[in-house]
Amino acid sequence: MADQAVRPEVPAAEDAGRLDPSRIGRVVALVTALVLYSEIAPMQLAAVSSILPKLATSFPGAGAGITWGSGVVGLAGGASIALIGKLGDKFGKKNVTLACGLLFLIGALLCLFTSNWALFLVGRALAGASMGMTALEYGLVRDLLPRKWIPVSVGILGTGFGIGGVVTPIIVGALTAHHSWRSVFWFLVIYTVVTTPIVMACVPESPLRLKSKLDIVGGVLFGVSIGGVLVYISEGPSWGWTNMGCLAYLIAGVVLFAAWIGWELRTPEPMMNLKLLAAPKVSALMGIALLITTTLTAVSTMIFYMFETPKASVLEGGIIAQAAAQHHVAPALVAKAMTFRGDISYANGMSILSIALHITLWTALFMMIFGVIGGFVCRRVGCRVPLIIAGAALVVGTGLWVFWHSTWQEQLFIGILYGLCGGFYYAGNPNLLMDTIPAGVQGVGAGMLAVWGAIGTSIATAVFTAVASAHPFQIVANDLGHMVVTNVPQVYTNTGYSWAYVATGVVPGLLALLLAVALRTGRTPARGGAAAS
Repeated sequence: MADQAVRPEVPAAEDAGRLDPSRIGRVVALVTALVLYSEIAPMQLAAVSSILPKLATSFPGAGAGITWGSGVVGLAGGASIALIGKLGDKFGKKNVTLACGLLFLIGALLCLFTSNWALFLVGRALAGASMGMTALEYGLVRDLLPRKWIPVSVGILGTGFGIGGVVTPIIVGALTAHHSWRSVFWFLVIYTVVTTPIVMACVPESPLRLKSKLDIVGGVLFGVSIGGVLVYISEGPSWGWTNMGCLAYLIAGVVLFAAWIGWELRTPEPMMNLKLLAAPKVSALMGIALLITTTLTAVSTMIFYMFETPKASVLEGGIIAQAAAQHHVAPALVAKAMTFRGDISYANGMSILSIALHITLWTALFMMIFGVIGGFVCRRVGCRVPLIIAGAALVVGTGLWVFWHSTWQEQLFIGILYGLCGGFYYAGNPNLLMDTIPAGVQGVGAGMLAVWGAIGTSIATAVFTAVASAHPFQIVANDLGHMVVTNVPQVYTNTGYSWAYVATGVVPGLLALLLAVALRTGRTPARGGAAAS
C-alpha cells in the first residue's frame, strides 16, 4: 500500500525498542508521562473555547471572527500535522514531540503578552503544533508498549486523565473569576514547563526511523487552500455569500486545493500519501475523524457561548442602561423606544467556573470513563463496534440537544451520550488505524488522522459561526420614526443554536455512523498494530 518513498531506513525489527511487559512500573510511567503531555492539546482548546466571549472585549475589531481564536489552531494544525508526523518518523517521535511542546510554549507566550489581534492569531497558530503531539504519541505507544497494553493505552491517551476536559474548565473558571483571560495562558505556560521534564525522563525514544524529505510546498498549499474555504464559510453571513470579496476566498481555496492534489500526486515524497489515503479502509477512518471531531469541537464551543450569555432581562437592561448613559436620558425613556428581537430563553448568565462544575466537568468524566471502556472493547471484540456506538450516540445526543439545550440539567444528562461518543471514538479510530497500515508509515498514518481531525476543528468553528451569525439577537430602536435594527455582538437566538446542533452534530453524526457500519475492518480484536506487520 505504501509507495517506495516510505520505506524504513534500516530493517530494524518492530519490537526492537518495546518495553519488557514484566516491568509494570516502567510501562505505567511511560503511559502517564505521555498522557500528561498529550493533555496540552485538549487543555488549550478547552481553555480558549471557554474564554472566547471574554476575548471580544480585548479585541473589539475581531467581531464575529473572534471564534478564529480557536479555529486557527485546527487550521494550522491541519497544515502541519502531516509534516510533523514525517519529522517524527525521520528524527524520532519523542524529539519532535518535545519540539512541538516548545512551539506551543512560544505561541502561548505570544498570546499572553500581545494586544494585537493579528499577533494573537499567530500565537494561536503556533499552538497548532500541539495538535501533532497526539499523533506522535500514538506512534510512541505503538512502538514502545507491550502489544497487550496498546489498545487500552490508546483509549486512555485519547481521553486523558481528565485534566484537559475536567480540571481545565475549573481552573480557567477560578482564574477568570479573579483575573483577566491572560491568566489562562499563564496556566498553560506553567503546565507545559512542568510536564516537559517528565516526558524527557520517563519516555525513551522510538528506534524506528523513516528516510524521507519534507514536503513544504504541499503543506503550504494544503493549509492555504483549506483556510480560504473556511474563511468563506465563516464570513459568508456577514460579507454576503455572493459578495465577490467573499467568493474570492472560496475560489482561491478550491483552485489551490486542486493544485495541492496535483502536487501530491507528482512529488516523489508527498506531505500526505494519497495512495494510502485512497484505500477505502484508510479513507473511512479519516472521514470518521473529520466528522466526529467537527461535532465534539462545535458542542464544546456552543456550551460556553450559550450558558455565558446573560439572561434576557439582564442583557436587555444593560443595553438600555448603556444607551441611556450615552444619550444622557432616563432609562425609562430609552425603554419606550427600544425593543428586542429574538428568543434567547437558553441564556443562563453562568460564569466559566459554574459551567465547568455543572456541565463540562461531568461530560469530560463521561468521555474519560468511556475511553478506557472503549479500549477494552477494542481488545475484546474489535474497533468497528465502538465506532458504530460512537456514531449512534452522536446522532441521538445532538438530535436531543436540537430541542433541549436551555438548562444545564438537559446539557448534562444528554452529555452522557456525548461522552460515550468521544470515549469510544478516541479508543476505536486510532487503534483500528494501527491495525490497518504498515509499521513503517505509522507516523504518516497517525499524522493524516490528526490532520482530518484538525480540519474538523476548524470546520466546526466556521460552520457554527456561519449558522449562529445568521440568527442574531437584535435591537430594534425607534429613531424619530425610523426603525434601526442592530445585531447584539456574540449573542445568537435559540433557533440559531438549534440549527447549529443540526449542522455540526446530527448531519456529521449520521455520516460518521454510516461510515462505521460500512467498515470491513475492525471486526476482530485489536492487536496493537500487529495486524499491520
